[in-house]
Amino acid sequence: MEENYKLVKEYKVPHETFKKAYKAYQKKFVRTKSIIFTLIFLILAADFVYAAVKAPDNRLVYLLIMVCIALAFREWYNSKRIYQNICDSYKALGEPLYRIAIGEEQIEISTVSTPDEDTDEEDAEEDIPEENELSPESSVIKLDEDYGLLEYDEFFLLMQGKAMFYILPKKGFSEEELETVRSTGKKNSAQ
Repeated sequence: MEENYKLVKEYKVPHETFKKAYKAYQKKFVRTKSIIFTLIFLILAADFVYAAVKAPDNRLVYLLIMVCIALAFREWYNSKRIYQNICDSYKALGEPLYRIAIGEEQIEISTVSTPDEDTDEEDAEEDIPEENELSPESSVIKLDEDYGLLEYDEFFLLMQGKAMFYILPKKGFSEEELETVRSTGKKNSAQ
């Protein structure tokens, strides 16, 4: 879809910014659910402890106490493990170069290159792209009711629903370009 873009810019997301942004995303959408389930399992375990005190011969209660404690630990630990795994995976990518294109109806984000794709000029002349070679497709974020924009000191989180988000660091962007990004959230809230 051809569209007149208000902003087209290439950028990189440093690993430290990625870590902060992913932690902010987890805090907003994942951590609350995790804390609620952890508390539920701990309350159930406490209730089963009370039942065990009232009826010490009931062995099923002891099993349920252990299951509830294990589920509470798993719920608490999983969010930390997922955070660490995703941050390590991103660090292994290096620092890919991304391109953002902001239009009236949508935002396109694409990967321009990864550190492995950087080649010398001599190698570039020899590399002729094949017809079957796959290039990464652009991700399109529609500026509709599912779109969300969260602004932090060092970055923006551009979200399509709760499941998909993109990190846009503020470093390297002019104040006018940052206002263009901010206006995508204002347009959405006005609808």
